Amino acid sequence: MQFGEQMKSAEYLAVNPQGQVPALKVGDTVLTETVAILTFLAEQFPDKGLIPPAGSIERGEFYRWLCLSIHLEYALMDKFKQVNIDAETQKAIGYGNPDVVLDTLRQQVNGRTFILGNQFSVLDLYFSALIAHFTRNMPVLSADDSILQNYAAAHLARPAFAETMAWAEQAVKEMA
Repeated sequence: MQFGEQMKSAEYLAVNPQGQVPALKVGDTVLTETVAILTFLAEQFPDKGLIPPAGSIERGEFYRWLCLSIHLEYALMDKFKQVNIDAETQKAIGYGNPDVVLDTLRQQVNGRTFILGNQFSVLDLYFSALIAHFTRNMPVLSADDSILQNYAAAHLARPAFAETMAWAEQAVKEMA
């Protein structure tokens, strides 16, 4: 059974009815959705500094960019699928205009290493992974976009990211 088929098996659909990854089982609870899992894990290890302290204005900024990351993913997927987003549709969808969402991200990371202040957070990994995915796998972002590519490169070069990707590739091979 191939990896994609395993995700549609009854066993996996019992974990995640959408048949998508990731899914994380913690005790008897299953968490799905990348941003939910990232936020949960960051909160479990506050000493790692992967999320700003609860109640701080920085945490509010974290939530802002967390929500924007979801809009960005949908906007980039729509660009990849060449969905026509006319003015009327822009009023109805959460992200509005795909180019505006991208420009908002570019403005935030231009000349910066981190999306939030001067500290690495799980958002840096998520945005970097989105940039890489939509540059390489579903190419709607240009490899020549130095602002986005420089920002992502700093985080994708982290040893922990390389270890995680190696682990994930091995897991996929074992499942196949």
